[in-house]
Amino acid sequence: MKYREIWKVYSKVFDLTTLNVLEELKEDKFILEDLSIISEGKEAVVCRSGDKAIKIYKIMNISYKRQIKYLEADPRIRSFPKTQVGVIYTWVKKEFKNLRKMFKSLISVPAPYVYKKNVLVMEFIGDEEPAPLLHEVIDKLEDKEKVFFDIVEEYRKIYHKARLVHGDFSEYNLLYYKGKIYVIDVSQSIP
Repeated sequence: MKYREIWKVYSKVFDLTTLNVLEELKEDKFILEDLSIISEGKEAVVCRSGDKAIKIYKIMNISYKRQIKYLEADPRIRSFPKTQVGVIYTWVKKEFKNLRKMFKSLISVPAPYVYKKNVLVMEFIGDEEPAPLLHEVIDKLEDKEKVFFDIVEEYRKIYHKARLVHGDFSEYNLLYYKGKIYVIDVSQSIP
């Protein structure tokens, strides 16, 4: 990544509050190594720190009004601040709780560790490089039928064991690592 690109990402994500949260997580030993950016989306940047993935939601998120609809549709959330910051903090809490519920239901998701404000810490899936998204490797897979049935089984477990519906289940929210499917981006999941 070139310095200009790094600064573009840095200025959108690493505001003073986020830097303070990251410092607290470092003090609490959740972050032990420097952060390296592994992906950037519209709503968040995912960084790696050793065996952990750090998902940092952008406070200046242009789609936060869309997130309000998902939060209002979730019966587990009774009320939340409708400010941009309040929505983002509630969204991160929701993703953490969904991850934890799925993890406890033995669904293949990154293990959730902790969340604070707009930062979510979870297990890093991959080796030196992050595990690829399914859409990046689907054409190279030898046993597509097995992968298909593995995906169906993970979704069945999400629905029947965790009692959730993943709101954005697609090949863009599935990782493929060592012959196994991992479900990610579970913030839109609702009961």
